[in-house]
Amino acid sequence: MVASVSPVPTAQYRPAIDGLRAVAVLAVFIFHLNHRWLPGGFVGVDVFFVISGYLITSILLREYEHNSFRLGKFCQRRIARLFPAFFAVAFTTLAGATFLYSAQDLASCGASLTAAALSVANIKYLLQGSYFAISPDAQPFVHYWSLSVEEQFYMLFPITLLLLYLKTNKYKTVILAFLCGASLLGCIALTHTKPTWAFFLLPTRAWELLAGSIVANVSAHRPRPDTAGTKFWASLSLAGLALIAISLFVIREGSRFPGYLAILPVLGTVGVLGLGKGSSGLSEWLLSRRPMALIGRMSYSLYLWHWPVFSLVDYRLYLASPPVRTGLKLALSLAATALSFFLIEKPGRVFLNHPRNRPIAFAFLGCALLFSVPLGIGVRKANYVNAEMRDIRGGGLVFNEAGKNGSMVLMGDSNGSVYGKVATIGAYERGLKLNVISVAAGDPLPHSAGPQPPLWVDSLAVVKRERPDFLLLVCAWQDKLKDDKGRLGTGIRELKKYARHIILITQPPELPELANREAMRNGSRPPFREDSAERAARLESNALVKGLQGGNVRVIDIGPLFTTDDGGILFADKDGNQVYQDSGHLSASGAGLVKASLLNLMANAPRVASTAPDEHPDRQ
Repeated sequence: MVASVSPVPTAQYRPAIDGLRAVAVLAVFIFHLNHRWLPGGFVGVDVFFVISGYLITSILLREYEHNSFRLGKFCQRRIARLFPAFFAVAFTTLAGATFLYSAQDLASCGASLTAAALSVANIKYLLQGSYFAISPDAQPFVHYWSLSVEEQFYMLFPITLLLLYLKTNKYKTVILAFLCGASLLGCIALTHTKPTWAFFLLPTRAWELLAGSIVANVSAHRPRPDTAGTKFWASLSLAGLALIAISLFVIREGSRFPGYLAILPVLGTVGVLGLGKGSSGLSEWLLSRRPMALIGRMSYSLYLWHWPVFSLVDYRLYLASPPVRTGLKLALSLAATALSFFLIEKPGRVFLNHPRNRPIAFAFLGCALLFSVPLGIGVRKANYVNAEMRDIRGGGLVFNEAGKNGSMVLMGDSNGSVYGKVATIGAYERGLKLNVISVAAGDPLPHSAGPQPPLWVDSLAVVKRERPDFLLLVCAWQDKLKDDKGRLGTGIRELKKYARHIILITQPPELPELANREAMRNGSRPPFREDSAERAARLESNALVKGLQGGNVRVIDIGPLFTTDDGGILFADKDGNQVYQDSGHLSASGAGLVKASLLNLMANAPRVASTAPDEHPDRQ
C-alpha cells in the first residue's frame, strides 16, 4: 500500500490521482473481503507503488529546481504523513489481538509489530511464507509489507535522484529507465525460482516505483500539449484505466505473480498518470468525481484499518454466517477509517509537518519506536516460549532462576514448546527454576546408532549440568519414532541418570484437513474425526512412549482430554477458545487443559534419589 504524498504548496492539485488511489484501495478492499468478487484486486498495491514513485519524484524535482530540498524536511514530511495513523492502527490491532488471539498467534503479532515498526515487515513475511498462503486471519499486520517496501525505497531514492539531477541531469531519465528495466528483469527471473522473494523484496518491486518516477521525469520536461496532443494523452489515459480494470479480473493469485503479470497494472497506471499537463478526457473526468477523490484521500487509513478488522472478525467469529461477518467488516472498517482520517491522520499530518514542529516530529517517531519495538519483542517472548539452537549451550531460556523448591527442564521439539507457557506458569507457582530447551523443528532424541543430532548432544549437556527435579520431554512422537523406534528408549536410559523425574506427554489426536477456521467459515462443522491411518500410526508411537513408564518415568496420556463423547476431536474448550493451533499442535488453551494433570503428577511425585554421583548438595 502506498500512502499518498502530500503536495508541496506550489503543486497543482490533480484530483484524478486521488481517484486513482480510490480505485487501488477499493480493489484491495474488495479482494480481501471476498477474493472471488475481484480475483485480481491485490494488484491495487502495484497501482499504489507507481503512484508513489510518480508523486515523490514530482515533489523532489520541484524542490531540486527551487533549491529547497532538505533531507530533514523530506523525512519530516514522511513522518507526518505515515506514522500517526500507522502506530494508531498498530497499537489498536495488538490490543484487539490480546483479547482474541491464541497465545501463539499473539506472539506472532508481537514479532510482526516489531518488524513493521522497523520497516522490515516484508523481510519478516518473506521468511514466513507466500503472501497468498499466509493464514490471513492470524496475521493482522501482513499488509504492512508494502509500507516497508516503500519506506526502504524512500531511504535510498531522494539522494539517488539528487545525485542524478546534479551530475547527469540530461541522462537521469535514461538511467532511471535502466534501473527500472534491471529490476523488472530480476523480478521476472526470480518469480520463476523464488516467487515469495520476488513478491516481497524491494529490488524486485523497485521497478514499479521507478516506472512512476520515469513518468514524472518525462512530464516535468514535456511542453503543454496542443489539441491533438491532448486527445492522444486522453486516449492513452483511458487505455491505461482499461488495462487496470482488465488486471483486476484476469490476474490470479499464485506463484506466477508478480513476474511479467505485474506489467499489466503498472502500464495501466503509467498510462493514466502520463496525461499530466493539460489534463482532460473521460478517464480524468471519471477519476476526479468528488466521491472518488474523497475515498482516495482516505485511502491510507482505509488500507491500514481494513485488514486487521477483517482478520480479527474472521478469527473470532469463524462460526458466524458470511452476511454477518461481511456486514461487521464493512461497518467497522468504514467507521475506523473515518475516525482515523479526521481525528488522527489529517490533524497529525498538519501538526507534525509544520516547519517549527520538526523536532517534535522526530521525537514522536523516536518515542513510537522506543515503545513499539520492545513491546513487540516482549509480547513475542511472553506468549511463545521456544528456544533457538544457539540458546541451548547456554542453558536455553531460563525462568524463575531464584526458584528455591527445585528445578525443571522442558525438552523437545515444537510439540514441547507448546507447553512452554504452561511450564513457565507451573515453575513460578511451585517455586521451580525452569530451563526451556525445546526447539521448534528440532530433533532432541539420540539415534540408536551413528552420528547424534546436535540438539540431543547439547540438550543432554544441559540436563547433566542442571540435574533437574523434573524433566518434561514432549515431541511429535509419530514423526520422531517412525524410522527408529528404539531412540526414545535410548534417550530415556541416558536422561534417567541425571533427572529425578522424567515426564513424557503423548501426542494428541490430529485434526483432519477441514478442521480449521477457514473451512469452518465455509461451512465445515464438528464432529471432526482423525484419519484412520494417522490414528493407527499415532497410537503405535504413543504405545512406545507409554511402554517406558516405570521407576522415575511417568507418562501423561492426553488422548482422552481431546476426544469428545461422540468420538470426535475436541476443537474448542467450553469458553470457545480453540485448543489446537494447527492440525497437529495444541494451542496455549489446549496445553492449559493438560496443566492440571501435569501439576498433579509433579505434586505427587515420590522423592526418588538420582543415580548421579555428583548430586547437588541442596537436593539431598
